[in-house]
Amino acid sequence: MKNYFSRTFKKGNLSITVFSDEVVIVLVTRKKVYIKHIRRFLPGFSLKISAAVVCSAIFVLAASLFFFTGNDTAVYEDDREKIELMMSSKTDYSSPETAEKLTIHKHRVKRGETLSEIAGDYGVSMDTICGSNNLRSYDLIREGTLLRIPNRDGLLYKMRAGNSVVGIARKYRVSLKKIISENNIKNPDFIPVGQVLFVPDAKPQNIIPGFMWPTRSRFITCGYGWRRSPFNRRKKEFHHGLDIRSRYEWIRATKYGKITYTGWLGGYGKTVIIAHPAGYKTLYAHMSRIIVRRGQYVKQGQTIGRSGNTGRSTGAHLHFEVMKNGRHKNPYFYLRRGR
Repeated sequence: MKNYFSRTFKKGNLSITVFSDEVVIVLVTRKKVYIKHIRRFLPGFSLKISAAVVCSAIFVLAASLFFFTGNDTAVYEDDREKIELMMSSKTDYSSPETAEKLTIHKHRVKRGETLSEIAGDYGVSMDTICGSNNLRSYDLIREGTLLRIPNRDGLLYKMRAGNSVVGIARKYRVSLKKIISENNIKNPDFIPVGQVLFVPDAKPQNIIPGFMWPTRSRFITCGYGWRRSPFNRRKKEFHHGLDIRSRYEWIRATKYGKITYTGWLGGYGKTVIIAHPAGYKTLYAHMSRIIVRRGQYVKQGQTIGRSGNTGRSTGAHLHFEVMKNGRHKNPYFYLRRGR
């Protein structure tokens, strides 16, 4: 079986397309479009895409322009306009300038349906469905639940006392103009409590209230507080976090926030620190791999790396800490209600 291939070289108005068994040369001028087919390029030579082929094709074009017959140049005004239009940037692909009109679908969850299947059917992300319906899990969705699903990615936000459009735009890092335009808001300073706004391109920051467990396992090998040092049993030390059993498993952010540190941190090995709203910070230490970068924003449940045994550690696990306004807190009291 023959091996067919093609490749196109362009230089200004000159286009040379090299096929397995021929070369097609197109030259667009003001008055005419010249097209030349060269079926047998070199007798006994296996045609391959190379600089030699291109140079030879250009040479053939230069020579053949003097010997074109009527059959070769039977391309005139109509075809010239068509080819110019096809080669013009005017016919290049571009994203839609105007978004599709917003519509809200209602969907009653049937037995056996999953969130990913529903999202696929409506052409939106799972984040859009979760954020618009205050769902607490990507995995668990109850039969009979009535979902409100917008036809575009974003989320539906119900105005509460003290809310403002400016505050919502800042919270979800979305353009204020987009929110006003999408919802046809006449006066952004006066939005009644209970009105539902569509926040375009927004994602839910936290799937569940409070702090999510950073690991699948909830087995704590060492708690918060005073303990005997695992490296010197005659010495006591204060343990500012929880050691959670986790053998090289994926670790997730416990709450929405900003990555403010990634890297090696002395005896804590590979470490990630996340700053959260309201003065909270969480620390994830002894990791074997980090997949986030400093300055990145992460949502609750987003994977940030793998647990490990780096730094001053006696085995693979995750060291997890919580701070509130500069003071260490017992993480267990924040995690025990989490999922």
